[in-house]
Amino acid sequence: MKLKKIAELVTGEIVGSPETSVKRVATIEEAGELDMVFVLEDKYLAPALQSKASVLVTASPQKSKAKTFLVVKNPRLAMAKILPLFHPKKNSFGIHRSAIVSPTAKIGKNVTIHPFVSVGAHCEIGDETVIYPSVTIYDNVKIGKRVVIHAGARVGVDGYGFVWDKGSYVKIPQIGSVMIEDDVEIFANVCISRGTIGATKIGKGTKIDSLTHVAHNCVLGAHCAVTALVGFAGSVTLKDHVSVGGMAGFNGHITVGENSVILAKSGVTKDIPANSIVSGFPAQEHAKEMKHQASLKRLVKKTK
Repeated sequence: MKLKKIAELVTGEIVGSPETSVKRVATIEEAGELDMVFVLEDKYLAPALQSKASVLVTASPQKSKAKTFLVVKNPRLAMAKILPLFHPKKNSFGIHRSAIVSPTAKIGKNVTIHPFVSVGAHCEIGDETVIYPSVTIYDNVKIGKRVVIHAGARVGVDGYGFVWDKGSYVKIPQIGSVMIEDDVEIFANVCISRGTIGATKIGKGTKIDSLTHVAHNCVLGAHCAVTALVGFAGSVTLKDHVSVGGMAGFNGHITVGENSVILAKSGVTKDIPANSIVSGFPAQEHAKEMKHQASLKRLVKKTK
C-alpha cells in the first residue's frame, strides 16, 4: 500500500516519498523493510530510528535519510485508523448453530452470535452487535447497536440481594434488568448484575475491561473507561467520562462526578465531585494522597 493513501486517511504530512510502499504494521523490535511503526512516546523515537522499519508515524517532523515519516497530531489515534487497513474485520453475520437463542428474543440486523452463546427470553440485541463465544445473556436484557461482548461475559445475573431473618439469609428476588446502550464494549469474563428493581445501565460508548464486576442497579454514564479487575458495589453511579484504574473498588450507593479519574487500587468510599483525580484507600484527592504517602515514608526513616 502506498504511503500517500495512508496519509489521506489520517490527514498526515509525509516527510519523504509519498510513493513509499508499506507492507505491514509492526512493532519497533520486529519491524523489517517496508514496515510501518508508531512512535507513541518520545522515548521510543531513538529505537524506532535504529529499527529496520521504512516508515515511522510520529507527532513531530524528524530528519533521517534512511526513514520516511508520516507526521500526525495524534499517533495513537492514527494507529486506530490505520490498523484496519491491514487487518480488516471479517463480516460473519449470523447466529452459530451451537448458540441457544430464545424464540422471544429480538435480534437486529447484521448481528454476529458466536458458538455456545446463550440469549434469554425477551432480550433485545441491536444492529451490528457482536457476541463472542460462551457469553451468557439472561432474560430481559436490552443491548444497543454496535456493542461488542467478549468471551465468557455474563450479563443479567442476579444481584447480590439478601436480608437477614431469624438466623438465615432470605433472598430478595432480582426482578430488574440490564440496559446496555450503543457502542459499548465489554471484555472477557465481565459480570453485570441485573437490577433488583429497575435496571443496571451501561451508557453509550463505555468500555469495561476484563474481570470487572458491576453490581445491581449501578449506572455507568456515557464514554466511561473502566480497566480490569474493578469491583462496583450496588447502586454506584458514574457520571459521563469517568476513568477508572485497575483493581479499584467502590462502596455502594455513591456517585462519582463527570470527568473524574479514579487511579488504580483506589478504594472509593464516598461521593467524588466532578473533575476530580483521586487515589488511595480511602480514596482522596491525589495530591493529598501523595503528600500522605511521602509523610509516611519520612516517618519510617526517622524510626529506623
